[in-house]
Amino acid sequence: MTIWNAPVGNRPLNAVISLPPSKSLTARSLVLALLAKEPTFIANPLHCRDTDLMIAGIKEFGAQVTEQSGGILVTPPAKLTPQTGVVECGLAGTVMRFLAPVALLSGQPVRFQGDEAASARPMQGLQDALAQLGAQFSDMPKPGHLPFTISGQITPSDQLKQLKINAAASSQFVSALLLVSPALPFEMQIEVDSVLPSIRHVEMTIAEVNACGGEIENLGGETGDWNTRQIRHLWRCKPASLRGGERIIEPDLTNAGPFLAAAMICGGQVSIPHWPAKTFQPGDAWRQLLTPMGARIYRTPEGSLVCQGRGVIGGTRSDLEALGELTPTLAALCALAVEPSKLTGIGHLRGHETDRLSALETEINRLGGKAHARENSLAISPAPLHAALVKTYGDHRMAMFAALIGLQVPGLQVADIECVGKTFPNFTATWEAMLAGANGAA
Repeated sequence: MTIWNAPVGNRPLNAVISLPPSKSLTARSLVLALLAKEPTFIANPLHCRDTDLMIAGIKEFGAQVTEQSGGILVTPPAKLTPQTGVVECGLAGTVMRFLAPVALLSGQPVRFQGDEAASARPMQGLQDALAQLGAQFSDMPKPGHLPFTISGQITPSDQLKQLKINAAASSQFVSALLLVSPALPFEMQIEVDSVLPSIRHVEMTIAEVNACGGEIENLGGETGDWNTRQIRHLWRCKPASLRGGERIIEPDLTNAGPFLAAAMICGGQVSIPHWPAKTFQPGDAWRQLLTPMGARIYRTPEGSLVCQGRGVIGGTRSDLEALGELTPTLAALCALAVEPSKLTGIGHLRGHETDRLSALETEINRLGGKAHARENSLAISPAPLHAALVKTYGDHRMAMFAALIGLQVPGLQVADIECVGKTFPNFTATWEAMLAGANGAA
């Protein structure tokens, strides 16, 4: 475990940051390539621990994955056939959740296991839904969690299959079902009768499935607005033959957050090229979230997003129900703000890579700040911060949170900095290049 001395930002920034590709889009593209009827070339995929585990996972079901210039070629198997009967999940929610329905499609027993901390990540809602489709679960020391063995058969039906799923713990439960829905031998209706966290990730899934030839119809009236709260969601999914072809992965806009926030903390500006004009990525909401806190953000005609700051950060009251992944970066800004802040709608973060609500509260207070977590919210008040060794809990977002605080707090250290490799293997080098005034590149 490496301890990283977080560098201080002692001058205004003027940097251009090249982001790594999107982990969320890479994961979805890999699963869809596995289920397609023809090869898929995935251009600009992310290479990190989570996507390496996903590649190993689709290979487990018979896919061939070949590195080529500019990306990877995925050749799907004629029939989903487990090779060893084991899927290693690490700490990746996408792997444990997206591949569990694939295992059921194969009709063969498959063991899912991962890091020790993975056993804290919830699976119950997805397991309950898969049980309605014929899945059986065994060898499960902790019900509703990893490790487990999934077996059973999907029975063809001429009737509409209706699934009512409890997805309060993770939107990935819904995305997992949507991803495999074209390969099912019947039409399926999925209903979530509650507020669904991280709804933008579900919308991303639907867009990716339909772009490959899937037929998912939204019957619940989603607006596409991250700040619109909806308490009933309904989708109808038809069997379809998924196309291969080429999929191009966008930059990871969630990973843009720490760099945009750095411009607010240090002053100056940070530019991020290739910002999509339209996207389902939750990170596109940085433009709305950071502006009220003092940032000036605009997209250039060339497609770069520019964030300018002046070193003074205002407080915020933000509902992040749909954007939970953005919370650690926003919390770092709140800890450095001159006004109180409150982040709400984030109870589901307790089931992420770590209990992020508890981790943020603990680490802000460790640094001398004032943070108070409740079941579904985090309140942060201004307070002088001091140096300390910040724990990351194996969570890449907590490492990025600490790096932001370190811009203003000399002597701050970050434990287990290697955990950034989950989504951004070159984070520290890019961070230091940004502060040196060079163009950061992932």
